[in-house]
Amino acid sequence: MNKNSGHIDDKLLLRFLLGEASKDELLQVQDWIEMSDENRKLLDSYEAVWAEAGKLTPNPVAVDTPSVWKKMSDRIDQYEEGQKSTKTISLKSRFTLISSGIAAAIVVLFGVYQLLIKQPQQLIVASAEEVLRETLPDGSNIALNSNTNITYPEKFAKNERRVKLKGEAYFEVEHNPEKPFIIEAENAFVKVLGTSFNVKAYENSEIEVIVTDGLVQLFTVNSETMDTTSILLKAGEKGKVSKEKREPIYVTESIPDELFWMDYTLIFTDTDLKKVFGLLENYYNIEIKVSDERIYECRLSTTFSNNSIDDIIEVIAATFEFEYTKENNTFTIKGNGCTEKNI
Repeated sequence: MNKNSGHIDDKLLLRFLLGEASKDELLQVQDWIEMSDENRKLLDSYEAVWAEAGKLTPNPVAVDTPSVWKKMSDRIDQYEEGQKSTKTISLKSRFTLISSGIAAAIVVLFGVYQLLIKQPQQLIVASAEEVLRETLPDGSNIALNSNTNITYPEKFAKNERRVKLKGEAYFEVEHNPEKPFIIEAENAFVKVLGTSFNVKAYENSEIEVIVTDGLVQLFTVNSETMDTTSILLKAGEKGKVSKEKREPIYVTESIPDELFWMDYTLIFTDTDLKKVFGLLENYYNIEIKVSDERIYECRLSTTFSNNSIDDIIEVIAATFEFEYTKENNTFTIKGNGCTEKNI
């Protein structure tokens, strides 16, 4: 490994991939990833090898109910036809082969019952036209955008916290290195230990994940080969899974108002003021005028979250050393454009 990229213990990377890293260790991995693209690629390659070895946990593949019942039926047939000898729990010596077969069938039936019937009760939270907020059994908080529903067990399993999402939701996941948080969204999966991020997974659309804090693993599983393809997303990054390729990729495009639905968040990254003002006019029902067209060429990089329009205009004016006036719902920005340092 290139020393300039920083050294990290391979065992720490292993604990990270297994979902067993502590909060401090997660921060170490995140800092190490941010040092260079080489580090990110190395971790991606480790994850790929780990997944191919069948060690990716938890297994994202759902139970195939018809297959389970078929296997049970086949086993009963084998007992009845005397085609296969099966070791069972010792019964009294006077039991015949048929009674042993019946006993084995009961054992299988009980296993199926445990697997398919005695599951924790599934709860569904659904939103209509307004944003809905909910707290999950582990203390994680979620905000559901309109026309969204999420399904989760009344009590999470011992080794994971798994939910199913249809629509769009923002997650603030409670940190727990012993129980990774898994989101099933259409044909993709999102795995985290504790962080904040947004997942958009409306039916027949691309899966999109935006990370605002921590690290998130976005991955897909090939249903035929069981191969896993994944990427790691850190704060400020976005990934998606298209319907066609069904593989996660990084997205460089920036859409300032992607999270506006959740808490009036606007994220501007080197965005020209013409676009900024257009979004503000649309969301806050105002009009913004400028004294000089060159003002539109200034580029803004900042985040607003649940701010009033007066606060936002004040920040923009201070950033570029503009002056402004307000009359009713109309703001007039005054200035000569941007100085070289502000462009």
